Amino acid sequence: MIEYKLGTDMMDWQSLLEMYCAVDGVIGLAKKGELSIIKKSFLNTYKVVTAWDGQRIIGAGRMISDGECYGWIHDIGVLPTYQKKGIGKHIMDELMKDETLLFGLTSSFVAEEFYQKLGFKKHKTAMAKYPGNSSYLEE
Repeated sequence: MIEYKLGTDMMDWQSLLEMYCAVDGVIGLAKKGELSIIKKSFLNTYKVVTAWDGQRIIGAGRMISDGECYGWIHDIGVLPTYQKKGIGKHIMDELMKDETLLFGLTSSFVAEEFYQKLGFKKHKTAMAKYPGNSSYLEE
């Protein structure tokens, strides 16, 4: 049975790192073993949701927010063997419980359909500035 937890109080940081390594999440920081950066970013996050199968994190996501106007969703990931079972949707539902916020996110190319099913649409004027090169940016 999958259990969902809010917050970071009971976080198994190594399990979180392993899950993100498997899905190449957190802008590649997991594969680089940058656990201290991941931990600091999660501890400074407005809302964190994790999905657990026993003692193992199998999915996670977080939202950066001012709590009043905007919620920006980041780092949604679910282990490949657990995908297409409603876990990602449940994580998103937990993150978006406050329906008064405007929610935004950036998607990997393979996850666009997932977010579209949840009612997200492409934003015509979104822009980004990355610290390095990215296939997500237009020239």
